[in-house]
Amino acid sequence: MSSPNGSRRRAPEALGFCLLAALHLALAVPMRGPMLFGDEAAYLGIARFLAGDAPYPLMSSPAMGAAPFYHFGYPLLLAPAVWLSDDPFTVYRTALVVNSLCLAALFPLLAAFARRVLGLAPSEAALAGMAASLYPAFLLQSNLTWSESLLAPLVAGVLLAFFRLAERPGTGSACGLGLAAVFAYAVHARMLGLVPLALLALGVLWKRGRLPARGAVVAALVTLAGAGAVRAVNALVAAELWANDPRRLKVSDLAVQLLDPASLGNALLSLLGQLWYLSIASAGLFPLGVWALARIAVRDESAARRLTARFALAVGAVLLATSSIFLIRFTRADLAIYGRYAESFLGPFLVAGLAGFHQTIARRRLLLAAALAVLPCALAVVLLAGHGSAVFQQIYNELNILGIEALILLLGGLRMLRITAACVAATLALFALGSFRPRAAAALAAGLFLAGGLFIYGRWVVAVNHLGNVATSLPRAVTALHAGEVAYDVSAFTMRSFFGYQFWLDDVRFKFFKGAVERPPEALVISSKSFGQSHPGARMIFPERYSEDALWVMPGPLERRLEREGKLTLPDPLAPLPDEACRSAISREGERGGLLLRPGEARTLRIRVAHRGRGAVWVPMDSLGSAPGTVRLGARWFRDGFSAPVEEGGQRSDLPYALLPGQEADLEMTIAAPLAPGSYVVEIGPVQEGVRWFRDAGDPPLRVPVEVISATR
Repeated sequence: MSSPNGSRRRAPEALGFCLLAALHLALAVPMRGPMLFGDEAAYLGIARFLAGDAPYPLMSSPAMGAAPFYHFGYPLLLAPAVWLSDDPFTVYRTALVVNSLCLAALFPLLAAFARRVLGLAPSEAALAGMAASLYPAFLLQSNLTWSESLLAPLVAGVLLAFFRLAERPGTGSACGLGLAAVFAYAVHARMLGLVPLALLALGVLWKRGRLPARGAVVAALVTLAGAGAVRAVNALVAAELWANDPRRLKVSDLAVQLLDPASLGNALLSLLGQLWYLSIASAGLFPLGVWALARIAVRDESAARRLTARFALAVGAVLLATSSIFLIRFTRADLAIYGRYAESFLGPFLVAGLAGFHQTIARRRLLLAAALAVLPCALAVVLLAGHGSAVFQQIYNELNILGIEALILLLGGLRMLRITAACVAATLALFALGSFRPRAAAALAAGLFLAGGLFIYGRWVVAVNHLGNVATSLPRAVTALHAGEVAYDVSAFTMRSFFGYQFWLDDVRFKFFKGAVERPPEALVISSKSFGQSHPGARMIFPERYSEDALWVMPGPLERRLEREGKLTLPDPLAPLPDEACRSAISREGERGGLLLRPGEARTLRIRVAHRGRGAVWVPMDSLGSAPGTVRLGARWFRDGFSAPVEEGGQRSDLPYALLPGQEADLEMTIAAPLAPGSYVVEIGPVQEGVRWFRDAGDPPLRVPVEVISATR
């Protein structure tokens, strides 16, 4: 029977789990598809394979040969979703639910770590666990279908498994530690170091007489057998989905790098970059957590706590060292300070940092504050000297440095010194508050993390997700054509098109060819927009708006049929669309009737536009590199009763993607009222830039009456 104290402790942890799960699920609602098609589609493809479904046609590519990074542990959680549905979007949405539950589970795990290992009272442990769980990367990683959502709670679980072993030695708890480390390795290759670390821990506990020899031997054998099984399954997955691509990175390659002095120097720079990132992104809680765990490791009266603190420090050191060896080529700015790999073990250090406020001694507070301020500044100077400022001016992947992305957005780039200064100020403010009000410091940390995460989400994550998944619309055309097979030109490979189209077109068979040297094996071809220059006679069906990808059809019966149906772009993009192609249906979504505006006031309207013509595809702005010949939605103002527009040009809004006859799209159009009061009609309709308004071809526009009232009325 559970004790009253246990029930009172579990209640807030259960509530916190539910609140975090609800928050993660709410953040997942606007997501429309993967953002990193190489990584996310790889994990979704492995899940299909594990579920016994046909794998994606091909997973290896010139840019994604590193198959060992894609282990089967995380896809194993997604495999049941594949059993329930073959629809890739359903599996994707289910994966976001799984991610939300995993990262919500981080809270009770961190609260337990704070209570059992760090010695905090239940209420203080819950507050520290909640603050750490709101760290921006933990808050936002659930929106990507890759292994990070599972690794953060899993590493915390490994530490708790060790604590249970140290507190209650036995064969079962020893095997639990070994299997937890093995499963972490099954989730990602960088967790390999946890396996020998777990074996070393078993040996140390046996040597100290805290674990019977039988238990240590059985647990070691179970751990080794589990690690062998993981390697075998990973080899099977790599053979099936990557065809054992010889270009893929092997674990042995990392050992070879250790013999190269230049690689060792870069590994040291990588280590310093990650330490800078952890110190800055955590507002000083990471180095403070290291100090707090070191004090427990040396001084705590409980042997279980001392040993667990030492094990936690060892886990952090091993994973930092592994990450540093992985990341020795700084081809992007984020690789110089790579935070994502290290964030898998950051949670326990964040709660340890908050617990450190309860441990600080008055006479050491000034010294600690100085150390917390000087450390990131010194690291920033060393990094700038070691890399040169040019490295930090390169492009970067925001998803690898989400902990500081809020400052990057605010400052307009990866400005090392400014970011360092801002975070040092936050660190000192947090430390000053924590020195006198530890609970208030935890609340402040929670507020800072939550505000930063939500700012990144609203300012960047949703916009990028929508832009990528709405603009990548070529699959709409393939689906509309009811195609069963399509040729993909690997000579025009891009990450998004290669993995993204296979993700969306799950039931379409892809045939791969090199367009630079051979003829397509199918009439429908996905290639670049310049494909027609090297393949005379090919006609473009559908150009993407923000990328160089396009859908083509080769000469033959299919091309002739599509031309009769008006589903091809014009051979000359600047040529006028035929009259029969200039037919639309425009409607307002939401509010009805006229508008009442003040002079110059802007109003955004939600518009649905449908292609009701035939004879040609409507090509949107940004599809062909220039505006002339493309179709946009225009708005022109007319005084009530007059036939001439107030201004000839009018306002514009872009189609989100190319429209084939019969297709429709939703978009937003902002109109600005004229400055002179009076009665107006705003006409909204398609226009072929540089050619004519569809109205001039007999297509009636949407007419909205507007009364512009004087500001003094």
